[in-house]
Formats: sequence, C-alpha cells, structure tokens
Amino acid sequence: MSNKRAVNLKHLRYFAEAARRGSVTAAARAMFVTPQTVSGQIQELEQSIGQPLFDRVGKRLLLTSAGETALDYANTIFALGDELSAVLREEARPRRMTLRVGVTDSVPKLLTIATLAPVIEKHRNELELTCHEGAYAELLGRVAGGQLDMVLADTPVSPTLARSLHVLLLAEDGISFLAAPPIIAQLRGKFPRNLDQTPLLVDSHSLLSGALDAWFVRQEIRPRIVGRIEDSALLKGFAHSGLGIAAVPSRIEREVAKQYGLQVIGRTDEVRQPLYLVRARVRRPHPLVAEIESARRK
Repeated sequence: MSNKRAVNLKHLRYFAEAARRGSVTAAARAMFVTPQTVSGQIQELEQSIGQPLFDRVGKRLLLTSAGETALDYANTIFALGDELSAVLREEARPRRMTLRVGVTDSVPKLLTIATLAPVIEKHRNELELTCHEGAYAELLGRVAGGQLDMVLADTPVSPTLARSLHVLLLAEDGISFLAAPPIIAQLRGKFPRNLDQTPLLVDSHSLLSGALDAWFVRQEIRPRIVGRIEDSALLKGFAHSGLGIAAVPSRIEREVAKQYGLQVIGRTDEVRQPLYLVRARVRRPHPLVAEIESARRK
C-alpha cells in the first residue's frame, strides 16, 4: 500500500507562501508564525507527495520541477476558493465550464455539431466551447499534452498511442447521396445504378473516399469525379451549385438537404462513416467528455 497521503490545503498554503517569497523566513514573517512552523509544513507536504518541492541554495528556496507544478495548481486552487466565496456571497456569477474540442479536417462540420449539440443544449448557460480544427497528429499531441479535452476523428489511433490515449467509437453512420434538383432531373434508373457516369464530389481529406471507391466497384458503377474538395462545407456548397453529387453521413442528411437545397438520391449502409472520441488516459476526463461517453454507452 502506498504511503502517500492526500494533499493538505494547510500545507499547501505554507508552501505557496514560501515559494512566492523565496525563503522560509520571509514566509514565516508574512504569516506571523515561526520559520520552524513553515519548514515543518513544507516537509509534511513533500512527504505526502513523495517528492522534494524545493532545492535549497543557501537561504534561498528554488522550486524543483515538481514544485513549479505544485505552485501552479496551488494558485489555481486558491483562486477557485476565492471565486467560490464570491459566488456564494452573490458578488460574482458562477464559473463557466470550458470544453476544448479538437476536430480533424476530415470530420464533416455538421457531424461535429450534431455530436456536441446535446451537451451544448444541456449546459448552454454555463458552457464556453472552443473548437480547434487541424491535422490528426497535431490534435493528438495537444490532447495528450492537456491542451485539449477531447478530439473528434474518423480514424482510431495507432496501437503505439493506445496506451496513453483512450478511444471510443461514438457513432458509425451509413452514407447518403444528395444532389441539386438539376442533377437529379438527369438521373436514369434506380439507385445505385443511377449513379453511373454521374458527376461526384469527393472529400479529399476523408478516408471515406477509398471505401466509396470499393463500393462503386462492387456495384459495377463508375461515377465521374468532378471535384476533390478538402473542406466539407465547401463541398456541399458546390453540390448546391449543381457541380456534382455529395456523399454525407446519413445522420446529417436532413440538415444538409435543408441548408444546401439538396435532395436525397439514395442511401447505403455498406459504406460507413465512423466517428471516434479520443482523450488522454492519464487524467480524469473532463465532466462533459465523461457525459458524452456515458450517453454513447447507454
């Protein structure tokens, strides 16, 4: 059994004062106690966490790397305590929750919105949402480093990262094909045969394009690729203009049709769009991330 104990906030107060003032004597003077009291409290804190917090150089105290981390947390804890007191005295508004989400370039924006919508609606008055779009490798580095609370992606992480990153499959949707009325008027036959030789827009960032190609081969149809578009919203805009057919996750087909004036040609479950939630294993998940995961498991 470990000898480490929970951090005592009283010990933390003495440590933080000594860290800020750079010496035990100065901290003792400010807190109206003896230097021995300050030293004793710091020693007990170091024993409870099992690491030294200071390097002692003469009479000066220099923070170790663990001490720098501890001071950062101590300042946050004390600031939250002051904020809580103000809120309870009705001198300040309750704290807003910040949820930091990373989204890979290949995840359709409307799919991101549909995934986060239940949490946004439930916590609308207390939530501050920040979203960062970028390359998968960059976002994984940021979530592992604590700069993001979660990442939404259409591919799982590699086995080498699975030890440090937790991955949950949130959804796996079939695919719907949508087009503007002028293109639909030119279609002949039943779905999916009516896709043969028709203009198709491809999301060049999505791995879905490869799965679609394989499905077209199985169906013995050959659409004409008329655009390879990196941005999912831009792709739907071009579909609205009549340039070609868009393939989207079926979960968002209704919203896509409504926003872009498109109509559904057909659907298939043989090609599926997965959506993964990725977060760091080493930290307790953000409460709202835990809420999203819990809703998925029900």
